[in-house]
Amino acid sequence: MELRDLHALIAIVETGSLSAAARRLRLTQPALTASLQRLEAAVGVALVKRHSRGAVLTEEGQYVLHKARDVVHDVAQIARVHDQLVLEPEGEIHLGLPTTVAGGLIPELIPLMQARYPRIHLHVVEAMSGVLQEQLQLGLLDLAVLFDGAPTAGLRCTPLLTETLYLLLPAGHPLSALSAVDLETVAALPLVLPSVANSIRKRIEMACLAMGLTLAVLADVDSLPGLLGLVRAGYCTVLPKYLAKGEIDAGHIAAVVVERPTLRWVLHLATRRDAPRPRASMATGELIQSACANLVLRGDWAAEIIAHQGAA
Repeated sequence: MELRDLHALIAIVETGSLSAAARRLRLTQPALTASLQRLEAAVGVALVKRHSRGAVLTEEGQYVLHKARDVVHDVAQIARVHDQLVLEPEGEIHLGLPTTVAGGLIPELIPLMQARYPRIHLHVVEAMSGVLQEQLQLGLLDLAVLFDGAPTAGLRCTPLLTETLYLLLPAGHPLSALSAVDLETVAALPLVLPSVANSIRKRIEMACLAMGLTLAVLADVDSLPGLLGLVRAGYCTVLPKYLAKGEIDAGHIAAVVVERPTLRWVLHLATRRDAPRPRASMATGELIQSACANLVLRGDWAAEIIAHQGAA
């Protein structure tokens, strides 16, 4: 089996006949037929059915076509390694950020991007982690920041930070003066929380299930400003305190750590393994890690950096 045999199969499908495929590839028709026969002999099945109007793939041919296109694409990427990995990274990168991260990370990331990689144009999409993961798998995003990411086919996930979840209360709430509360106390409170598809809600629900507890949720609110507004109005929620820092520092909201058990989640950087602009995607990922670390080291983000093997 040779690469030219894969090109022959692709050309037959795209042109609809062996004669048209031969013209596209600048081959004689016997040479193209020989290439197809060589490929069929290698895989051991017939790949093409000829008819009066041209040629169509067999079921096995459809499978081989899919694999052939992947191989041809990968070989083309290898041939472009100088453009993709040596030259200054450029192009449009679609980045997905969850709502609990976007408002704080974007002002840190964009200046870094403009200073270091001015030829990369960043398009930021804000949504829940579940939506971002789906868009990443569909190829609508090049990379995304996700919480509690599980191993997923086609994606590479690198842990960045680990973060604690807090009970957020109105400043005058009876529990606001405590240094910590247990999960049983939290579960007994009337809460406003993100909906069940949200990673925060899933983390809380799993912890409650393990302890035989049931949450009293008054409303599902997939809006960070909406949740913080409800806390100011007298309700309680469970969130990381990162984007509530201004309200907490101003004394409008109190943050009490949840213990027994402590609720924590992990922030991951997820990238597509077949990113169409690998150098630009890698460069953006490196700056996301730097931006997150800067925020933690300055004390703006109450999280812990996850060190990777080989890191200085």
